[in-house]
Amino acid sequence: MFSFLGKLRMNELDRLLADAAKEGKKRFFIVWNRGLGDIALGLYALIHRIKTFIPDAQITFITRKELEEAFFLLDDISVMSAHWWQRGTDVHMEDTMKKLDIRKNDYDIFLEKVNPTKWLSWQIGKLTPKLRWDTKHDELWKRFNFPEGFLYIAVHINTETQQFYGYKKDWPINNWGLLLNMFSEKKDIKFILFGLNKSVSLNSPSSIDLRGETTLMEMLSIIKNCCKILIAPDGGVLSIIYYLDVLFPITIISLWGDSNQGIMKQAVPSPNKKLIHMPLIGNGKDISNITVDSVFDNINLAIHNKKSAR
Repeated sequence: MFSFLGKLRMNELDRLLADAAKEGKKRFFIVWNRGLGDIALGLYALIHRIKTFIPDAQITFITRKELEEAFFLLDDISVMSAHWWQRGTDVHMEDTMKKLDIRKNDYDIFLEKVNPTKWLSWQIGKLTPKLRWDTKHDELWKRFNFPEGFLYIAVHINTETQQFYGYKKDWPINNWGLLLNMFSEKKDIKFILFGLNKSVSLNSPSSIDLRGETTLMEMLSIIKNCCKILIAPDGGVLSIIYYLDVLFPITIISLWGDSNQGIMKQAVPSPNKKLIHMPLIGNGKDISNITVDSVFDNINLAIHNKKSAR
């Protein structure tokens, strides 16, 4: 039973959940049209909080089609998608409900605007997101027929969400080209490139360009089962890999402008005890100030550490 004074100290979400628990409400419908990384960094904690107040809560999310797969990494929830939704555009729930035949009286609580920053600040430094990995996905990488005999390094070229932030999240594309060329003479190393599309060419004998050619689960399967190193800026791919709750050896070289964001702000270790994290932070909160040479040196250090650990 929550006291009146205790309720006053709660944030908006906790007050809603306390009332729902008291009234026997447990069917939640939650609208999500934000980013991939926030599924690990925000929605995991949201589910955790709901279950703290209402252990038998029934939680349904609605999201964009391209995010639907990522919700399979969360436990004990349902998800549906609206294929016409786009990030950064207003969601018209009345129209969506008509198109998908969603009946409001099937749910007790509708959350149309989730605010992880305001509602879930308690989790920072305390809660470790743990994303479920289904072993059936371990076979997905095989359709790409990667040649044997190489050390594979995964590269997430950009976050595809630059326009939604007030600072640079992506390392300059020219730097990626220079980095790949620095490894062109190393015949035993291959970089696997990930991203939404090949709008900028990055031809290199040291790379396999899979931008725009994988589903989320295929990409995760490749990184988990084929790659020893991941290089990525702050974004969804980095957050998802970091919080996969499964043991596999991986070294992550992360690239940052503002290091008070994402997994750095979360300030908790990965649930994967075999994961090594090597963050690089640009001077002046500018990711462009991370030099190609520093990334090159850290890759070589990670490779050396991998070989020494054998």
